[in-house]
Amino acid sequence: MQSASTKTLGLRKSAKTSIKIPVNSFRSQPLPEMNGAKLGSAFVRVTDIPIDLENFLEVNPRNPRRDEKNALTGNVVKGIFETLYENPRDMAIKNQGIYLLVEDVKTYKQAGSQEYMELVLSDSQVHGIVNGGHTYAAIIDAVETADAEKVKSLRDAYVRVHVMSQIEQDKVVEMAEGLNRSKQVDDPSLAELIGEFEEIKKIMVGEPGAEAIFYKQGGDGEFYISQVLCLLEMFNLKRFPENKFPTSLYNSRKYGLTYFSEDAKKEKKLVILLISKLPEILRLHDEVKKGILATSAGKAVSVKRKNIKLHFINEKTEYLVPNGWAYPIISAFRANVHLDVEAGIFEWKVPLETLLPKSIERLVDTCSLEKGAPDKVGKSPLVYKSCFQDLEKIVSKFL
Repeated sequence: MQSASTKTLGLRKSAKTSIKIPVNSFRSQPLPEMNGAKLGSAFVRVTDIPIDLENFLEVNPRNPRRDEKNALTGNVVKGIFETLYENPRDMAIKNQGIYLLVEDVKTYKQAGSQEYMELVLSDSQVHGIVNGGHTYAAIIDAVETADAEKVKSLRDAYVRVHVMSQIEQDKVVEMAEGLNRSKQVDDPSLAELIGEFEEIKKIMVGEPGAEAIFYKQGGDGEFYISQVLCLLEMFNLKRFPENKFPTSLYNSRKYGLTYFSEDAKKEKKLVILLISKLPEILRLHDEVKKGILATSAGKAVSVKRKNIKLHFINEKTEYLVPNGWAYPIISAFRANVHLDVEAGIFEWKVPLETLLPKSIERLVDTCSLEKGAPDKVGKSPLVYKSCFQDLEKIVSKFL
């Protein structure tokens, strides 16, 4: 790991440690009415986040979950991994950062113009990561398990580190609880409150992976409803006909909810048809990711990780497949849909279990022609168009 820190394990409560971190322009200001307390912040390369902070996690009331193989789990961590691996340059704007309580912080310059902050922590009960523990754990895990090429990519990712010093001890618990409750209720959670997802819940009863979907913030599961809605809306041929490609669903998952909400109001018959195929669409999602890994190009662009679950086909893999490759391929299967809303018809022209094995390698090759990070592939209308046309030709051979 590219860090200027010195690892110190087995710290006693009274032990004092100093951690140096290269930063991008540290700025600090006094906290009003708090008698000498300060709040400072700086952007730090994720490859420079020090492992020493593992000794100072007790002040955080929300520790990340790990499974029986000690792999990080949960939708929050999954989202952080996706940003780090698919578009690391977005990390600075997509993540709220890591909040640290310290005894003291100093800054200085070394080796030319490189600025450092030096953190002093002495009591693990009141110093350490008070918020952003999931971010910290995901960063450490990503950097430690990355190969040389992936580490090079991760150096493009920055995370904001917020440093609070000289905070009175009796304020720590209240502050930790406040920071961890500060996240606003998001749109999918609000939609859940008014029952928009009831039909989805009904169709998923008894289906593989139903328990993995969670419908509101803080729910149990690893597959958030916003991602489900993106996959569902990919097959809305009225919104995305053959000459219009669903890149917006990759750019931001909020569009899945936006489109679904609009359709629920104006296109109720269409929504019912889409939902009727949801279990098959979710299985297609997992089968596509499994198929990508069966190719050399697909495995090369994926990230080796522990215990990745393909919930909707009841399988596991040791690789995290980028959505930047999966989404153009999945959306190409619009070419295999016969949709007639008035007649109540949504059917596959060719059975998916027949079509996918015959097409996956060609679709992966098409994605690999777009050079660059998976994020670039996932945002490229040309890739979506090429994948759609490739699948259209393959479907035509069966008809």
